[in-house]
Amino acid sequence: MRACLVVALLLFAVTVHAEHIQWQSDYEAARQKAQKEDKGLLVLLFRSPSEVSQTLIQRSLQEQSYIAYLNRHYVAVIVFADQQRSYPIELLYTLEYPALFFLDAHEIFTHDALSGEITPEHLHRHLGVP
Repeated sequence: MRACLVVALLLFAVTVHAEHIQWQSDYEAARQKAQKEDKGLLVLLFRSPSEVSQTLIQRSLQEQSYIAYLNRHYVAVIVFADQQRSYPIELLYTLEYPALFFLDAHEIFTHDALSGEITPEHLHRHLGVP
């Protein structure tokens, strides 16, 4: 019984301290927040909601060493190519999904976009963070 309690407490501690990206769903609200907080925009673009890759999000955009860096420097937003709400389609144009874009608050690219298979290794190298 005592061992189960210790394991439960350890799992709780890991979950509490795990870094996760706080995703926005409204591009314009995220852009305004980025301007207000002097951050960039991290835009994850999928073709449609039915094509959201939970594997990509779980493997590459949760509990990685660079998540704290992304949270400090970017406001994250998920958009869909077929969504009703507005986002700069011409700026975030791609033929390969999913795609990850790095913009400043004025919608100027700060890094090249990543698309297709986005792995933790790709993101480490791309961002230049440990």
